[in-house]
Amino acid sequence: MPHHHEATDRGPIPQGLARSALIAALHDSYGDTLRAPAIAAPVAHPNGFVKLPLALVVEDSRRLFLHVWLAGEEDTQAHDHRWDFSSTVLRGTVHNSLLDITEAYEPLCDGDPLLSTESSWSPGYRVVRYEPRKGGYRFDASRGERVVVTGHRTATVCAGDAYGMSAFTFHRASALPGTMTLVARGEPMGRYARVLVRGEVSEGPRRWRHVGPSERRGYLREALDCLA
Repeated sequence: MPHHHEATDRGPIPQGLARSALIAALHDSYGDTLRAPAIAAPVAHPNGFVKLPLALVVEDSRRLFLHVWLAGEEDTQAHDHRWDFSSTVLRGTVHNSLLDITEAYEPLCDGDPLLSTESSWSPGYRVVRYEPRKGGYRFDASRGERVVVTGHRTATVCAGDAYGMSAFTFHRASALPGTMTLVARGEPMGRYARVLVRGEVSEGPRRWRHVGPSERRGYLREALDCLA
C-alpha cells in the first residue's frame, strides 16, 4: 500500500489569482483565465469543513476551492486523496499530521495513534474507499483491507503559510474554528480516495448537505477580507 509523503509540485496559488477566483465566484463572472467550476454548489464536507468550489484555472486545469472549518469540528478520519493538492491558510491555524502506515495482519484494536505514546502504537484501521456520487458520496468497505499506523509527523500551518501533498499521502488535520484555507487541486488520479476508520461502516449512499447562498456569499467576502 503506497504511503508517499513527498509534497506535490503544484505550488500555492498566487494572491492575485486567489483574489480573482474569489471575486469571480462571488459575482458568478468568469473570464479567459478562470472558468466556472463544473459543480458550483458549496457543501458541508464530512471531514469538518464547508467546501466552496471557486474556479477552474484555464492554464493548468487546477481546481480552486475555499474550505471553511466549522466551530468545534475537526477532520477525525485519516485519509488520502484522488489528486495532488496545495493548501494556503488564509485565516486561523491548521495542524496537519502525515501518517506512516503498513498493512495489518493482527485483529483490529482500540486506540488513537495521535493520542497514544509511540511505544503503545498498535492500532488497526479498516481501509474504506470513499467514492463521489452525483449529489453525494458512498463508502465501500467490501475489500477488507486493514492497516496499522506506525508513526506520524505533525506540522502547524499558520495564516499566510502553505503546504502541498501528493494524492497517496495519508494525513489527518484539525483546525481552529473559523479557519479558512484556499485549496488548489490537480486532476483526479482515480475513482476513489481511502479513509481509515474503526468499527462498522454504513455503505449506503449519502447526500451532501448544501450551504445556502447567503452563507456562501458571507464566506467569500470574509476570504476576500483576508487578502486585503
